[in-house]
Amino acid sequence: MRGLAGRAAVVTGGGSGLGAACAARLAAEGCAVALLDLRAEAAEVVAADITARGGRAVAIDCDVTSEDSVARAVGRCADELGGPRLLVNSAGIAPGEGGVTSCEPRQWDRVMAVNVRGTYLVARQVLPPMIAAGGGAVVNLSSVFGFRGLTGECAYAASKAAIVNLTRQMSLDHARDGVRVNCVCPSDCDTPMIDGLVAREPDPAAAKARLADAIPLGRLGRAEEVASAVAFLCSDEASFITGVALPVDGGFLAR
Repeated sequence: MRGLAGRAAVVTGGGSGLGAACAARLAAEGCAVALLDLRAEAAEVVAADITARGGRAVAIDCDVTSEDSVARAVGRCADELGGPRLLVNSAGIAPGEGGVTSCEPRQWDRVMAVNVRGTYLVARQVLPPMIAAGGGAVVNLSSVFGFRGLTGECAYAASKAAIVNLTRQMSLDHARDGVRVNCVCPSDCDTPMIDGLVAREPDPAAAKARLADAIPLGRLGRAEEVASAVAFLCSDEASFITGVALPVDGGFLAR
């Protein structure tokens, strides 16, 4: 895709799932990718695979809820790959925390810290060098449940709705800085996060099948399909798109 080759990209949550798929796709398009993840060993595996395929990647240990950790990680990215021109905020958790009467405050705070505070902190560090370099693109990962309620996951649904409107706000603040800000809103995808959720059910396979049945196309999404949308929004082919929340959902929100 136009405008991606040679650019440095920061991808949070790059050690698995959607983040790993986004990092791999951007690397395949010619980006140098910094994979930020609390699980450094997982990110190193993804980075090694990218390098083995001829790409350029570095794995960086990062806790997106910590301002100091984020600042160090973004600084290392700039030192090793150059100033970031692209940011994909993919780090997120979905612990199945329950509704408001069963979700413990510590669980609420943890989900908000990773999903919302993490998005804010990383953007706060990446945007100044991105703007100084002439602009770029930010893609935040939200969810279809940023638009719909989700039984048993009050904090997760609230956090994903917050990301949708944070994306809109950021797009307005930085449009004249040459920075486009969008978000992608997947339905349930076949990722380790979903595997972890259904593993708590008496019949995980049946639980996974129910999730797929809720999608009009009749299956869970693939991480690579989400990564394709992210790469498009990062590219110059989306040069007049900002402030958008793009569903990648197999028709889920059409119902």
